[in-house]
Amino acid sequence: MKKYILAFLLAAVIGLIGGLQGNAGSVYILTGLLFFDIVASQKMAAGTTLLYTSLPVTLGAAYEYYKRGDLDLKIAAILIPTGFIFAILGGRLNYLIPKQYTLYSIAIMMLMSSIFFFRKAYMTK
Repeated sequence: MKKYILAFLLAAVIGLIGGLQGNAGSVYILTGLLFFDIVASQKMAAGTTLLYTSLPVTLGAAYEYYKRGDLDLKIAAILIPTGFIFAILGGRLNYLIPKQYTLYSIAIMMLMSSIFFFRKAYMTK
């Protein structure tokens, strides 16, 4: 029962943060699922996170941005099918790559993203 309560709380917090920051919160959900031992493995966290960040979760926030004119439908029309196709490839590759390397890749991407956003925030006047 504890893991279901943690999952609810995690989704509530991450949903709020994701809508605020303009992301689906996948990195946060992935980290939370593993940190709180809500799921059994990185692969299960990946699959659960991908389903969580699918259209139903992000549609509400995207609609709010759309209403204010802050959504580029032409770019989205390119990103969606391309991302869909390559996500299938990534899901298949996950089972061929050792868990350790997958975790390293997540850490490196998070570090690079963090550096970018810290720099961007610092340079914003």
